[in-house]
Formats: sequence, C-alpha cells, structure tokens
Amino acid sequence: MRRPAGRFPLAVIAGVAVIAVALLAWVRLHADGTAPQATTATTATMPALRAEVFQLRRDAVLSRVQVTVTNTRTQDIHVDRMQLVAPGFGPVPVVSTDAPITPGLQVDLPTPYGTPRCDAAPVGRPAVRLWVRTGGGPVESLTLQPTDPDGTLGLIHARECLARRLASEVRLSFGTQWRREATVDGVRLHGTLQARLLQPKLRRNVTQLAGTVIYSLAPDASGAPPFARLDAGHPTAAIPVVVSVSRCDGHARGETKQPYAFLVWIAAPGGPEQALTMTVTPSDKAQLNLVCPL
Repeated sequence: MRRPAGRFPLAVIAGVAVIAVALLAWVRLHADGTAPQATTATTATMPALRAEVFQLRRDAVLSRVQVTVTNTRTQDIHVDRMQLVAPGFGPVPVVSTDAPITPGLQVDLPTPYGTPRCDAAPVGRPAVRLWVRTGGGPVESLTLQPTDPDGTLGLIHARECLARRLASEVRLSFGTQWRREATVDGVRLHGTLQARLLQPKLRRNVTQLAGTVIYSLAPDASGAPPFARLDAGHPTAAIPVVVSVSRCDGHARGETKQPYAFLVWIAAPGGPEQALTMTVTPSDKAQLNLVCPL
C-alpha cells in the first residue's frame, strides 16, 4: 500500500515540525449520546484540521483504517479521542487516541470502520469526529470530512460484501485424512482442501491458496489454477494440499493473531477473485500443531 510522504506513525512522532497554516472551515460537533460530552471552546476563527483516510496492508486483517490528521494550526494540539462515521458501514465506538500533534505534523490514527451494510451502496463522504485540545485550552468537539483519494472505504465495502456473498455460496474445509512426512525442515502434512458449492446453479472456481504467518499452504500437485471448478455437475472438489512450517520461532508464535486463518480465493469464471477464510476444526489444529506447536 502507498504511504504518502510526510506521514508518521504516532509511535515515532518527533517534536520538530514545519509550521503551516491552512485556513479551512470547521464544524462543531454536538454531543448526541454516542460519545462523551466535550467542553467546547469558543474558537470560531480557529482554522480547521485536515484529515485523510487510507489503509495499510496490516490494517486489513484488523478490520481498521488509518485517519491521518494534520495540524494546520499554529499551536500544539492534542487529539484525545475520535470516531469514524462512514456511509454504508455500521456504527463504531469512540476510540481513545492520546495523540499530541505539533504544528504542520501529520499523524496516522487507527480506527475500526464498522460492519459493512451490504444491502446498499456506500453513498456519501465519511466524517470523523475529533475531541481536541489546543495548547492548554479546553476540549473542542469537531467534525471533519476526510478525503479518501484511493476510495479506500468503497473498496473495503465491495470486498467484504463480496466475501460475505461468496461464503454463502462455497464451503471450504480440510479433509479428515492427513499423511505426515518427516523432513529435515520438520513435519509436513499432506491432505485435501474440500470445496463444496452450496448453490448448484452457480459456477465458482478455486483460484489461489495462501498460508498464515506460521503455516504454509500450497497445492500438492502440479498444474495451473484454477485448482477446482465447481458447478451443477461437479458441486464438490478435493484439492490435494501440503502444509509445512513457514515460521515457528517464539516471536512469530507470540505475535500472530490468526495462526489458522488460511485463505482460499474464489471467483466466478472470469470474475473478480475474493479471499475467504476456511474452516479449521479442533482436529485440524491438533494435526497442524505437529508442524508447529502453538
């Protein structure tokens, strides 16, 4: 994913910044019961902040985006908390940020984006609610309309709604039979990926496989994708796969949040591919722990 110039994660903010003033209109947010009441300063002539939405690669698995906030004022500010309101998504809680921002500096603040509402397209621009202190003053409650130059929220909405639909069309799981192979690099497991078409009138292809931080997942046979073609005549498929270790060091085991989140890409013939997370049973995990114990 792109990382626009001048952005810095909150953890590495330095105290030195270039002073820049951009005179923009700002709108004061009235408390509506969804967030704590803020003491609002009388700062009608104070320039607004700027905001932009984007997503880093690691944000996708965490169901969140980054909101870049730029301090366009001439004084230090402190963002106490924020809340993203995005058309086409369910409500999200207020997020505590505790983010000091010096004049001219940009800071990336992570926030969940909510559950997509797939019954309607996400029409309209997002808003971000900020509770900000300027210098040693009282808290201001502001609403900004962040830019979204990459159409990040629209892409997330389309991707997750497609994944939801495909998950209702195809069921993915491992087979019950495993064969263990001892190698110099450790245990390898040979088994099958079971794909079942739940709506026989459709046609769906299995096009890609991917492992996790801990485990590698690959086809256990030669041949180019698609690895299976599902239709009314062939509603099920057993794809030979092999599972081996990707990383099994203490750091990887301690830090990974989804060690069993194997991905399988599904697509209609000629249509866009979408990754789905397959079902992994306790019996599967017992076998996988022979490759790398968790």
